[in-house]
Amino acid sequence: MVEISSGSNHLFLPVPHSKTHFLDSFLPRLKHSLSLTLQHFYPLAGNLTWPPESEKPVILYVNGDSVSLTIAESNNDFYHLSGNHTRSITESHPLVVPHLPVSDTVAPVLALQVTAFPNCGFSIGFTMHKAVVDGKSSMMFMKSWASICKSGDSSLSPELVPFYDRTVIKDPLGMEKVYLNNLLKPNNRSLMVMDPIAPSNTVKTTFGLSRADIERLRKRVLTRTTPSLHVSTSVLTCAYVWVCLVRADVKKKRIRLVFTVDCRARLDPPIPVTYFGNCFVGHMVRAETSEIKGEDGLAVAVEAFSKVIRGLDNGVLVGMKKDISVLSEETDQATIGIAWSPQIGVYGVDFGWGRPAKAEMIISIDRTGAISVVESRDGAGGVEVGLALKKQEMDVFASLFSNGLKALGIGFRFSNEICI
Repeated sequence: MVEISSGSNHLFLPVPHSKTHFLDSFLPRLKHSLSLTLQHFYPLAGNLTWPPESEKPVILYVNGDSVSLTIAESNNDFYHLSGNHTRSITESHPLVVPHLPVSDTVAPVLALQVTAFPNCGFSIGFTMHKAVVDGKSSMMFMKSWASICKSGDSSLSPELVPFYDRTVIKDPLGMEKVYLNNLLKPNNRSLMVMDPIAPSNTVKTTFGLSRADIERLRKRVLTRTTPSLHVSTSVLTCAYVWVCLVRADVKKKRIRLVFTVDCRARLDPPIPVTYFGNCFVGHMVRAETSEIKGEDGLAVAVEAFSKVIRGLDNGVLVGMKKDISVLSEETDQATIGIAWSPQIGVYGVDFGWGRPAKAEMIISIDRTGAISVVESRDGAGGVEVGLALKKQEMDVFASLFSNGLKALGIGFRFSNEICI
């Protein structure tokens, strides 16, 4: 299942240090543990290639291959960059390798950057080719690196040992061919990454939903509709964001969402949860804009998600051919992807200096307009939502997001514009 794009993310580690201490202690420890980790994740040191005789791209690793690691220093404000407030998307871009050095025939799988902020901390940025890894696999690598760095032991716990056997995946619906045919349009075997350019004046913000907020959203939905809906934390979060986006009219058109589903446990037969690769598929969620804007908009959005999730019981790949066809067509609808998931556990990455101060997805949400959803850093059952919009759109969205939660908390709605 091939997607020719890349994703960049970074972790902020609040570890005050001098420049000398970083170079003499932190950096050698990071580099040594990275070397040990890549012995387990050797495909990440290889390259994605598309030989003329092959029907599909392959990962080629040979002895001597390596991973690019950039070491940088920044004088920018560590706490500003790792905060949740609104800021320009370009401020974070120097902290990652924004583009893998890809050609038509060869594409590195991974590039890393460690940026020191003297006396404050450092960030670890990682850019990975999505044809090779999904969010779960990339986070498994980061957790393995962190584990080895923290313990000094090159062995991994069973849940972090990658499983590479591709033959365990059965493809009775021929989805691999569908993906490849879509990728080859128009008869192109290039491995060049196609990332869109973000609109000018784009800013990003991280919004928080506490566990209490989630419970109030759940109560609101269950009092407006049937109790058979799928009202998980992720669904409620995405549905609420969807309602706010539609009411803010940020796309000036109908909005449909695409959320990713981990296929590992849903394939027939299921495959190991430690399978290393891209084993996510996207499923499309649709609803009428007028209904999303209505008084029961949140319940309508949750019902739309629930309908798609119930359909997964018939097979995680059922309907994918149609969705891929629809996504490739010109349409009057805006498509917004939902990236990451609270289940991935991004704040569980501990290199030995504690939990990250902030985990952030960069390129995927900055340039594509995707929404990132992760567990809250405090581990109290809340979530963090990251998104990038034009400044004026972000102001409207933020107002709707905040006022909608306030309306829930005090038991009434201020106006039809923010009722949920």
